[in-house]
Amino acid sequence: MKARAAYHSPLRKEQAAATRARILEGCVTIMEEGGDLTYAAVAAAAGVQERTVYRHFPARTDLQAGLWSWILEHLTHVDFSARTTDELVSDMRRSFAGFDAGAPVIQAMLHSPQGLEVRLRQQAQRRTMFEATVASAIPDAPPDAQRAAAGALQVLYSAPSWELLRSFWGMDATEAAGVIELAIRSMVAGLQLRFGGEISDRAPPPASSSPAARPRTKHQSAARESTNAHPKSPRRQP
Repeated sequence: MKARAAYHSPLRKEQAAATRARILEGCVTIMEEGGDLTYAAVAAAAGVQERTVYRHFPARTDLQAGLWSWILEHLTHVDFSARTTDELVSDMRRSFAGFDAGAPVIQAMLHSPQGLEVRLRQQAQRRTMFEATVASAIPDAPPDAQRAAAGALQVLYSAPSWELLRSFWGMDATEAAGVIELAIRSMVAGLQLRFGGEISDRAPPPASSSPAARPRTKHQSAARESTNAHPKSPRRQP
């Protein structure tokens, strides 16, 4: 007797996808309201039975991964594939725009234990991105310097940095991203001057370390002329 071939209904697939989307939107609602991401709460928020949530997300880690995927797809639109400074800055700008668009859920993710769990699950991808970006910018830097630089990049390109600039400085996504880009490019340019590497055309110009090469302000020039016109008398020796 021949085994019956599996039947794949396009309508059933669409219904399953719609149910999955409702479940994830329920997760977002719970996070925005500061609730606990339990199966019972998710089912109530999504308007489905609890066993339906389990069918789509058998483990809590699956639910967390699904929520993070929803954030990447609907808010930040990044995949952590950046490998150069320019690519990283471009992704950061998209992420910050998404943070602004979904501020309630992003802030909930920042200030709840379950939000931390979700973000930690993606740390391996993020760390690889930052390390690869540093390796491409300063390949000759020693390992400890590359590690420090990668860590600094994560501090800069992060939701906490976005939130700080938003809350304490009243900056929107565009202005906050400009601040972070300035910090990233300045750091990378400084490291390239120190350890070698191809300096990006977009990097800030290096400042001269020689005081004589720096342009004097009007006040400094006047003070210098006054000093030259009235030199101090030599101190008498006792």
